[in-house]
Amino acid sequence: MEVAITKMSQNGQVVIPSEIRKDASLEPSTKFLVFNEGGNILLKQIRKENLARDIELIQKIERSEENIAEGKYVKADSEMSDEEIDDLLIN
Repeated sequence: MEVAITKMSQNGQVVIPSEIRKDASLEPSTKFLVFNEGGNILLKQIRKENLARDIELIQKIERSEENIAEGKYVKADSEMSDEEIDDLLIN
């Protein structure tokens, strides 16, 4: 994983450092989803083939956060397989 430091301009623009762009194979005009997660700004590259899946995942995460806030949750056993945990969380 590449790590670099950048800063925001007075106009709110942030430059993605060249080593990060190269490592992620980013081209000019690449589009991103921008998230604010507790003050941490996250960028997710938009790819047409993944967009519907990404939106569905965001909606599932939001529903999960609402359920947790309401005290609704499930417990997974550390010995469960990934598939068993996925089934538990999705159902």
